[in-house]
Formats: sequence, structure tokens, C-alpha cells
Amino acid sequence: MAFYPVIMCGGAGTRLWPASRAARPKQFLDLTGGESLFRQTVRRVAPLAGADGHVLIVAGVSHLPALRRQLADLGVPAVLLLEPEARDSGPAMAAAAAWLAARDPDAVAAFVASDHHIPDAEAFRAALAEAGDHARQDRIVTLGVQPTEPSPAYGYIRPAGPGAAPVAAFVEKPDRDTAARWIGEGYLWNSGNFIVRAAVLGEELAAHAPEMAAAAAAAARTARPDPVDPERVLTLGPVFREAPKLSIDYAVMERTDRAWVLPVSFAWSDLGAWDAIARVADGPAGGGRWLGEPDSGCHIHAPAGVTVATVACATSP
Repeated sequence: MAFYPVIMCGGAGTRLWPASRAARPKQFLDLTGGESLFRQTVRRVAPLAGADGHVLIVAGVSHLPALRRQLADLGVPAVLLLEPEARDSGPAMAAAAAWLAARDPDAVAAFVASDHHIPDAEAFRAALAEAGDHARQDRIVTLGVQPTEPSPAYGYIRPAGPGAAPVAAFVEKPDRDTAARWIGEGYLWNSGNFIVRAAVLGEELAAHAPEMAAAAAAAARTARPDPVDPERVLTLGPVFREAPKLSIDYAVMERTDRAWVLPVSFAWSDLGAWDAIARVADGPAGGGRWLGEPDSGCHIHAPAGVTVATVACATSP
């Protein structure tokens, strides 16, 4: 069975305003002092691509110019599946699964976020490969990160046992005290990465979210090739707008009896707030310059061509 990395590249660009905006969501920004999160993700998963070496990217039509710019010098062949309208992760994954299954009935897809911080690329690929072995047994596998602190910023997963195991429950973001108790009980952070046979995901969508499955499959069948690059860029059919706007967690993962979780211990963050970025950034980010005390306790982000000078900078008590 061929392995297909699928990079989920949507995003409203609201969580890290003003650096991140609708036209340039955070995955296209340099937030950690290197290159954009999207480019890091492409490099991280490209070695897992099957015989054709292609990575599948699902994004909004408005993101096409940014995608072309960021892919230009990576040397990674990619197919872009563009959403005519953002409908959350459920329809996006449903359309990608339908598109893959139509081309390879045995395709194993690794749906990964485009905007996460995962410094150990090798460990991440090893986890995806291990999860792929479980996916070939018709399981829907998610990666559960071993928590390093009782964070209220993440959703949690309660595994049914040690090691790779069925999911006993998905639970929403708790308060800090509840998170501490859950960690003591073996709960894991929900990373939002999913590994599954495309056909299996289609079956579970048809069973638990039939309207979504039907609209997404029809949109994949009627995808329109781009006039400039018809082999690599396709826009999903307009029926995609009729898919219920729902996350994959609500549409499938909380309802299916095929959900499994694989615990992983590599460093991970979804970089959902500026304080999370400050913890992992390697100096100033964004391409600009900073003149100031390096141990000030502040994180500086400036676009290329901009210099930021700080006289005094201290965190709030």
C-alpha cells in the first residue's frame, strides 16, 4: 500500500494577529527563526511519499499564490487540492480521501497539519510509519503526544490501554487542575494528525456524516484543473460548499469504533499563541532585525526589511 502525506493547509489567520491574517495564515510565516512552518512541514513529510514522490496539499483557493511561492525552490513534487470555500477539517479530509481512493484504492493517507512545530523530523516520520502499520489494519490512528505540562491549550485523548490502543475518549480543553489530573491518569495531548486508509475514512464518513461524505466526494469527482498547471493544481467542485462545516473530530473520530491512538514523546506544539512561539523560537523571527538585550524575556517578530530596537522589555508579573 502506497503512503500519501496530505498536508492540511487551511486556516483563517486569526490566532496570531496581526502577523497572521486571512491572506497569510501562520503556516506561511517564519515564526521560529528559520523558514515558514509550511516549508518545514513539506520537508518533514516528503521522504514518506510513495513511488511518485508526490505530497498532496489541501488549501483554500486564495492561498494558491503563497503556495506557489513557497513550493518554488523546495524541489518537492506536490498536488494542490483547493477548496472553493473553507468548511473545516471534516470536508477537507473527506475530499482528499475521496480523491486518493479514486486513484489508489489501497492508499494510506497521513493527514498532517501545516502549522505545527516538530523539531525532530525523523521521530515524526517514524511515528507516521508506525501508525501506517496500524492503519493498514483498517484503523484510524491519531498521534497522542505525551504531555510535558498540564496545559489548558490542548484537547486530550484518553487511551484504552498502554502503547498503541483504541481511543476511550476525546475530551475538550480542560482547566489546568483538570489537565493535571488527566495527565496523572495517562491522558495524551490531541495532536490533530491522522493516519488512515483513504477508503476506510470514506466508509466512516459515509456512516457517520453522510451529507459531508457525499458533497466532498462529488466535489473531488468534479475538481477543475488549473489552466496554468492542470496536472498539479485542481479546484474542488462547487458542491463542496454544501458539505456541513464540521471538524473531523466531531464528524468521525468521536463516533467511530475504529479510532486508535499512538503515543509519541517528541517535542510538539501547535503554536496557537505568541507565548507558545516564544518558548520554541530560535531568536527573532520573520526575517527582520532586532537590536536589544537578548535575555530580555521577550519574543521579537519583525518582517524582512524591518529593524526593531528595544530599550527595556520585561514580562508582566
